Amino acid sequence: MMLGTEGGEGFVVKVRGLPWSCSADEVQRFFSDCKIQNGAQGIRFIYTREGRPSGEAFVELESEDEVKLALKKDRETMGHRYVEVFKSNNVEMDWVLKHTGPNSPDTANDGFVRLRGLPFGCSKEEIVQFFSGMSDHRYGDGGSTFQSTTGHCVHMRGLPYRAT
Repeated sequence: MMLGTEGGEGFVVKVRGLPWSCSADEVQRFFSDCKIQNGAQGIRFIYTREGRPSGEAFVELESEDEVKLALKKDRETMGHRYVEVFKSNNVEMDWVLKHTGPNSPDTANDGFVRLRGLPFGCSKEEIVQFFSGMSDHRYGDGGSTFQSTTGHCVHMRGLPYRAT
């Protein structure tokens, strides 16, 4: 068990931009100059809620000097991708690992809505207007007036034009 630094922050870096197929061995080779705490077990990959690799990981190191060495790897390449390395800590790592991945808490009632495909210049006010039901349909589905009787609906994309 690692004692860590004052406040239990530990010696942790967050890595972003990893190839999705990246293995712990590849991360160890990338940080070959650094002493990773418990070897491959000190590498904690972050997964999406669907269980797919996110391209991010936390790496637990043995000391503050090892963190400094790891931070020098920032923007170096792994294959064709450049990898970003940030200083982190045990608190952030534990929170992220608990709230991501397929075993994360149910997000059905977390109060967040992910919006995709918004126009680049879209403002907060336009989003509020859209959800208030007074949209001019620039961002919507062309003005569909379908009303669900159960409160549930499925939005389907990519259907053939002749589908009924």
